[in-house]
Amino acid sequence: MEMQGYRFTVTAEDQAAAGHSAQALADTLREAEGVLEADRRKEDEITMDLGTIIAVIASSGATLAIARGIAAWLRTRKQASITIERNSKTGSIKAAVTGIDAEAATRIAEIIRS
Repeated sequence: MEMQGYRFTVTAEDQAAAGHSAQALADTLREAEGVLEADRRKEDEITMDLGTIIAVIASSGATLAIARGIAAWLRTRKQASITIERNSKTGSIKAAVTGIDAEAATRIAEIIRS
């Protein structure tokens, strides 16, 4: 089974809100079909907080499930801001998404998938 790696960075009005949102997104993505791992990471190892980066390892067919997870997460966050990155050895994609609705997030994820 081929694995793909994704990196999601959550931003918010303050560090506490960003951390809370990142934890909620990681929890949501862990439940998506095909997601093998979804963990919060620190951007800077010096800081004490758990970080606002979510690293996801998923099976190659899990992109739509990830998109649905992001859409579910966005439904509760009207002004969410998320950066989506995928490298997997130069399958390079990076999308910055700010203040969008769940349907737009799903469309973006479907574009990334293709």
